[in-house]
Amino acid sequence: MPTSPHDELWSRDFLLLLGSTLLIWGSFYFILPTLPLYVVQRLHGNPAQVGLLSGVLGVTAVIARPLSGWAADRWGRRPVQLLFLLLFALIVLTYNLATSVSLLVLIRLLHGIPFGAATTAGMTVAADLVPASRRGEGIGYYALAQTLSMAVGPALAFTILGKGQFPRLFLATSLVAFASLVLAWAIRHPPVRNAKASFSWQSMIEMRVGWLALTALFIALGYSGIVSFITLYGEELGVVNAGLFFTLYALGMALIRPGAGRMFDRQGPAPVVGGGMALLFLAYLILALWRTAAGFLCAGLVYGLGYGAVVPSLQAMAVNVVPAVRRGAANATVFSVFDIGMTVGPYLLGLLAQAMGGYAAVYLVGAVLLALPTLVFFLRVMPGYGVSEE
Repeated sequence: MPTSPHDELWSRDFLLLLGSTLLIWGSFYFILPTLPLYVVQRLHGNPAQVGLLSGVLGVTAVIARPLSGWAADRWGRRPVQLLFLLLFALIVLTYNLATSVSLLVLIRLLHGIPFGAATTAGMTVAADLVPASRRGEGIGYYALAQTLSMAVGPALAFTILGKGQFPRLFLATSLVAFASLVLAWAIRHPPVRNAKASFSWQSMIEMRVGWLALTALFIALGYSGIVSFITLYGEELGVVNAGLFFTLYALGMALIRPGAGRMFDRQGPAPVVGGGMALLFLAYLILALWRTAAGFLCAGLVYGLGYGAVVPSLQAMAVNVVPAVRRGAANATVFSVFDIGMTVGPYLLGLLAQAMGGYAAVYLVGAVLLALPTLVFFLRVMPGYGVSEE
């Protein structure tokens, strides 16, 4: 089917946004895997404190997302995105000043605010920039930029860190975040804003994506078990380099996104999300039942295929069902609920692993849990799904 100039996806501004997104998430993944080493080696923290530090950023990110979504709808995306990218880069420099675990907890809490706000604004800019006829494909590539940063960021971070060079790591992280800000500054943002938007609970939360957000919550609960415990499970299985799971996960995302995005745009979300749910189910079963290094790595690829089909599709659906001036609130609502799942999931699944004597049970439960978002999606989300014409 021929496309008009209005259907162009790979515009200058969209490419700048992908670059900015890759860099800001890359800086995030510089800190995430190295922070436990900083807590143990420099601050002499214990495992419980390491777990606390891993989760507290999500607490303030959840709070910041609705506020930033409303602000992006009220004043426009550009000031929100640029302000909080700047704050993100500056706060990284304060990590090296932490002389105790308590102070580092405070810094992480503060850091969650610009992280939640900047990523919410960035997702909203992506929805503004891509043409409606190619939104599934465009949002998929935006999500892929985040995933590629996870594939590259940790390995590069450990190279920069070397033998405990934390000041060098934090400086590099801040510079990468500043580079993200420079690219975002060059983006020509569409003039989407509603100057009359009042500050209220209703303006910050978009109820039209409530069922979508609930679907995302259950996906996040299972995904939190992957992020939190997969390396420990790999050690349990005797996998030499458990980090290869995430490399194959990123490969799966990269392989499926082009085709899944086009299918979303041409056939709608049902076959993409339905097929992705089936792949996620298969990945959890492989993890739980095929307890070898080969099964572990195969599950990483299959999980990437499933996640790459489902999550970007849910994000595209969220911005499709609301007017342009409510995309910030819609993104914030879905992201916030997803973050809640990522925050409470590790604790609940950790208790499950402890009670059932291993991590295989976590992934078996993950497979069972998928029945809930699948039912919600097909019985509640799809019957009311329609693309907004505003």
